[in-house]
Amino acid sequence: MRVLTPQERSTLRTSTYVTHLRVRVHRPDASLVDLTALLGNDWLMGVTWNETLDTPVAQASVTVRRSGPGGARQSLSPMVGGSLANSYQGTFVPLLQEGRYFRVEVQCTPGTRPTESAWREVFLGRIDEVTVGSEEVRFTGRDLAGIFQDYFIEQERNYGNDTVGHAVQTVMTSIIGDNVPNGIGPGLYVPVDPMWQLGRYTQKREPVYDALTALAEQLGWELRLMYREGHGWYLVFRAPERLPGAPVWTFGPEQYVAEPQVRRQLRDIRNVVEVVYGDAAVLDAMKLPTRRTVTSINPSSVTAYGRRWMQITEASNSNINTEVEAQRLADAAVADLSDSALEVDLELPFFWPLEIADFVHLEPDGVGLATPQELAVISIEQTLTSDGVAKTRLQLRGRPATSYTAWMNREAAPGVAPLVALAGPDAPSELATAATVNGFALSFKPPSAGPAWDSFELHLSTSPGFTPSNATLKAAASATRFEVADLVPGTTHYALVRGRDRYGNVGPASAQVELAPRYVAPNDLAPLVIFSSLTPNPSFEAWTLRGSAPPDGWTMVAGTFGVDALRTNAADSATYAVSFPSTTMGEKLMASQYFAVTAGQTYVARLRYLRPTSGPSGGARLNLHWYDSTFTELTSAAVLTEGTASGAWTSLVRHAVAPAGARYGRLVVGRAMSLGAVTIDNASVDQYTTPQQASQPVFVFTNGWAAYTANGRAPASYYRDSTGRVRLQGAIAGGTINTPAFTLSEEVRPLAVIDHPVACAGGVPGLLVIGTDGTVTLQAGDVSFVSLEGVSFRGGA
Repeated sequence: MRVLTPQERSTLRTSTYVTHLRVRVHRPDASLVDLTALLGNDWLMGVTWNETLDTPVAQASVTVRRSGPGGARQSLSPMVGGSLANSYQGTFVPLLQEGRYFRVEVQCTPGTRPTESAWREVFLGRIDEVTVGSEEVRFTGRDLAGIFQDYFIEQERNYGNDTVGHAVQTVMTSIIGDNVPNGIGPGLYVPVDPMWQLGRYTQKREPVYDALTALAEQLGWELRLMYREGHGWYLVFRAPERLPGAPVWTFGPEQYVAEPQVRRQLRDIRNVVEVVYGDAAVLDAMKLPTRRTVTSINPSSVTAYGRRWMQITEASNSNINTEVEAQRLADAAVADLSDSALEVDLELPFFWPLEIADFVHLEPDGVGLATPQELAVISIEQTLTSDGVAKTRLQLRGRPATSYTAWMNREAAPGVAPLVALAGPDAPSELATAATVNGFALSFKPPSAGPAWDSFELHLSTSPGFTPSNATLKAAASATRFEVADLVPGTTHYALVRGRDRYGNVGPASAQVELAPRYVAPNDLAPLVIFSSLTPNPSFEAWTLRGSAPPDGWTMVAGTFGVDALRTNAADSATYAVSFPSTTMGEKLMASQYFAVTAGQTYVARLRYLRPTSGPSGGARLNLHWYDSTFTELTSAAVLTEGTASGAWTSLVRHAVAPAGARYGRLVVGRAMSLGAVTIDNASVDQYTTPQQASQPVFVFTNGWAAYTANGRAPASYYRDSTGRVRLQGAIAGGTINTPAFTLSEEVRPLAVIDHPVACAGGVPGLLVIGTDGTVTLQAGDVSFVSLEGVSFRGGA
């Protein structure tokens, strides 16, 4: 209740006090216009204002006369430009205009005239609507808290902090400051620290007041515009006095304007409240808050009304994410909803000091109330008119609480919100795995009964019988197949799957399966891709089918593998080789996969073979085949080589140039036409690289030129590198500009004249010209020193 002076308290206890009313409207310069004394007239016809527990933003309606004695010259209609009331500093500015602030003030006296210092402000708001009638003008508005309903959060922002947390009142202040211009709207006042630190969350786009209210409701508190004596109007963030002390005022039958209307109902009583929340202190395998519950019970209410259960479900991103916070919310709900269902509607003579949640005492009237009652105010409607009506209508219920409607809107119930399941889906079944390179693929059958699944978790460990946890979680998806490709090949792993519903509840795990990721093999690689050798797997070490078929990357093209060709451990190097035993007459050949070649490029094919010293004669076959862009063989260009040495591992090598039109090549190895057995190993093809030539010194200089070898410099020379490029090195000096210094040998001369910049003595730039005849001439520069370092060109030979 508002703070009263002793004089006010004494006056309100009488039954004969007189109520005075005035309404003042703000001009643009914040000056106040009293509607009871404007232009010498009292324009005020009546005022009504009200607020309820469920609608914390109060509203007021003010009715005034449309015109005064002067007709249009004295009109409050905002569309009358000639009215003196709508004139401000010589311009047309309607007095009653949407957006203008207005104040409702009252004063109760024991029959005396009002004094200026005794006016009490009971409403401060902003005009929302002006309606002009034939005889009157009515304007309505909400209190200052309505400003926060009008401002919208236009940009999502993050608030709170996961490490230290931010006080909820600090977050509220930040939300207001980020979205409402400074100086507009009431300040935030928190009489008691709620001791609630918020973790990081993203504030969605919505009206500012809705965002503030959502935070308050999570705590079981409320926001309401209230008057602080000596300070003015503030948006107060508070908890209701759920355990009130003495009533703030007593009303008796002598003050009841009409018989109190009494109701009792069972509908909204809730005496067992379960709160479902995500506990940030207990993370599941996906590092998400575990869904947990807390319950609050009022045993005496259960005894009186039976068990009336209610579930409140907090969203996964709710700021209610600890057991303490959830229990506090449950206790607040039980405190507000489990109390007596008695409601009383009461009409009294005008009594302005009451506020929402005030606790009052009612004396019995012997009709509607047979016994004294102490109840909380949940609705106030004040009415004052110029014809003498001055009344207060109250609605009272139970103890002080927050909004019953807000609580009911949060209840999980049919038509409101579904009850949240706490049991996860049944275990998946029929797990099937297939080893892949560095991983595996796992498919399974989802449960066909029980709670509906939303996603599945794949857990993996190298220990059998492991317990799934966040350390074993490998993947999560809304799918019935997982693929993993980042494991250590050859290592045995164990996997299981469990389901999760849309609420985050996790079900039992499936049976455990064993698997072993395999190593990469040539069969896993894309065809035609060049690796270190153009023929993948040249030493036959990759053998996925373990000897029942040719090595990875190879295919039998003459004969049958397992008969005419076998895997053997009698290798030249590493572990495996291919043995071509003495079976039937004719070639027994194995071909590599295709590889890309460039026409005109030289390639070298090689293998190592071993023939026994006894038995039928024969030899090793080394064939290099060429193919065009359609994989049609250029048969006339096949290169055939045969090795016949015996008794020791021997190299068989052949160089060949890819013919015109060649796009692909293939190496074919094996046994020659005769019956002689042979073992093949290390069969490969590589590009042939031209060896770098040795440097050739310049032996003959002309026209007075000579090598410059002072200061440790090497003699002038030239060579062709492994890429075919000719490079000069060293330095020369002593000749004459535009005269040849020396001549290059024929095999390294350029196909066209080369102009190449060079460095001369003292950093002077020079120009060296190399002709197609091999002459090297300085055309510009200082002849006392000419560096040949860095001079290079593509040789013609």
